[in-house]
Amino acid sequence: MIDLKIRTFLTVIDEGTLHKASDKLGLTQPAVSQQLKALEAEYNIPLFNHAGRRLVLNDAGRILECAAREAVGLARRTERELAPLSGGRRTYRLGATLTIGEFILPPLLAEYGLKNPHLELSLLIENTVSVLAQLERGELDLALVEGPFRREPYGSELFLEDEMILIGPASAIPDEKEPISPRELGNCRLILREEGSGTRYRWEQYRINKDLELPPPVLEVGSLSAIKSLVESGFGWSVLSSRAVEKERQLGTIKTRPFSTGALVREMYFVYGKESVSPFREDFIAFIRSRL
Repeated sequence: MIDLKIRTFLTVIDEGTLHKASDKLGLTQPAVSQQLKALEAEYNIPLFNHAGRRLVLNDAGRILECAAREAVGLARRTERELAPLSGGRRTYRLGATLTIGEFILPPLLAEYGLKNPHLELSLLIENTVSVLAQLERGELDLALVEGPFRREPYGSELFLEDEMILIGPASAIPDEKEPISPRELGNCRLILREEGSGTRYRWEQYRINKDLELPPPVLEVGSLSAIKSLVESGFGWSVLSSRAVEKERQLGTIKTRPFSTGALVREMYFVYGKESVSPFREDFIAFIRSRL
């Protein structure tokens, strides 16, 4: 549904150079250049500036990129919605951030899948930035995110509220009821999620709002399991969803202390294309709400 000129245009943006774009598309560099020239001729305006070997979008290019990505996303969603009508298998893709995808969604998704065996479901688990990028490209039918996002381009609904807690090695916390002061917190070796994750963003916002002057983390880790293992081993402390450490707290390998500056609560959301209509999405969200 999307012509070669637009696909070439977006690939050049994503890859940065004609050489990389030609490899990705399976075209020669002259053929890629020809497609870009044809697109510029169609709109009668240049779309790129040159910065060495790289092509940099100008204002006109950015406007066209926005419209092109919306068109590609709509085309992909339309193909998935039409597939069942042509006898194809109903396939739907979900995207979720780490806490949701690893500790909240799996049992709900399993129950939904068992009740709807005619559907083929897949789940992508990545950080907020990556999940939303794929939603924008039309590669997902629904996203569940815990991080910040611009509301304007999307439709969104509250999924649930989640408390983030300070966790530490069991040997370092004799009393889980004793709040930790900002001064004590400043002496903790913090292991945090990477930039771009919802968990990291909410922690940084909390730290700023509470005027907490803390040293940088000793380690940034993209895996919740790895963070928990590091905490259990005594390497440091972290801030994670209470839902992500339920098992370790029950086993007593990880303990927690409340913040003296108050609880840290964040919101999680269902996010989807604003213009898209999806009976699957509506049914799935209604099912999830009935189980929470």
